[in-house]
Amino acid sequence: MNSLHFIGPLAAFLITLLVIPVLRKIAFRINMVDKPNLRKVHTTPIPLVGGVGIFIATTMALGLALPFEFDILGFKNIYFAISILLMMGVIDDFFELRATMKLAIQLILAHFIYSQGIKIESFHGIFGLYEMAEWMQYGLTVVVIAGAVNAFNLMDGIDGLAAGLAIAGLTVFTFLAILTNQYLLVLIFVIYIGGLLAFLRFNLSKSQKVFMGDAGSLMIGFILVVSGIRLIQAAQSTTNISLVILGVMAVMLVPVFDALRVFRRRVKSGKSPFSADKTHLHHLVLTTGLRHKASSLGIVGLMTGILAIGFISYHVVGLTIAFVAMLVLFSVATTILQFHNRLMLWKNKIKSMEISSDISPRE
Repeated sequence: MNSLHFIGPLAAFLITLLVIPVLRKIAFRINMVDKPNLRKVHTTPIPLVGGVGIFIATTMALGLALPFEFDILGFKNIYFAISILLMMGVIDDFFELRATMKLAIQLILAHFIYSQGIKIESFHGIFGLYEMAEWMQYGLTVVVIAGAVNAFNLMDGIDGLAAGLAIAGLTVFTFLAILTNQYLLVLIFVIYIGGLLAFLRFNLSKSQKVFMGDAGSLMIGFILVVSGIRLIQAAQSTTNISLVILGVMAVMLVPVFDALRVFRRRVKSGKSPFSADKTHLHHLVLTTGLRHKASSLGIVGLMTGILAIGFISYHVVGLTIAFVAMLVLFSVATTILQFHNRLMLWKNKIKSMEISSDISPRE
């Protein structure tokens, strides 16, 4: 590590602080704002420029910090894919693209990433599975990338949550990159952490609030899942491969399995898996009475707890049981929250019935 590992994130932090206020003013002029409705808790339009600000700031910081000839397994091509995804997100923030169109673009970009050599090549002994055929590598890589990007996008529902999960995830990835001597990846990760920390300054503000927007959540989700696959590839020839896999799974488990849980619930009730509702993890946490900041911290804490239980289980019984233990912890947490949510719904129904009974005319 060298001075760039400190200068890079500092530059991203400061540039984000300078760029977002300018973008915020532009957003109001061009109506790039999230308008309040029945599903949203904010009562005034909020600019959707956080993701664009992070992209501009981190691009400038990466340009300052990375060697001109630098290329980690096609990083420049990967950044092209990130740019495409960001543009799609900006368009979606303006016009609300169809879910099928967004999914098609994500699948194309996932195919592009696979063509760059970034792919899931093995299960590394999880459930006794190891190497996969080429067609299985392709299918799993494309599905995992597109699925994880969508899952992270769906987590961006309350103040501080998407950025908080991303900062926590990239922090874990930073330690994994140090563990495998991938110091250029460390530089990239800490630069994004710097930009995200500055974004939180506005996302958690009352007077200067901005949202990340689909542009930001899609971009950050893409960076996380592609970085996770790249870290696993970098660790394949090291003794730390199982630990890296564990860390990557812990980071991605909360958004991915929450999305799967919600999709299953919607399909089971006869709805489209892409239909909007209030059944995501952050909605369930909010029903406990916690405010946005506390709810976001709680969900980041859940990710931390999943990582801790996975780490302990791995050292006691191995990688497969560690994965199962992490999944069980997530399932227990969501089951408790769902039970609490049902209780609150019944409580509100009973209150409503009592009020109706009190105001109804009596003979």
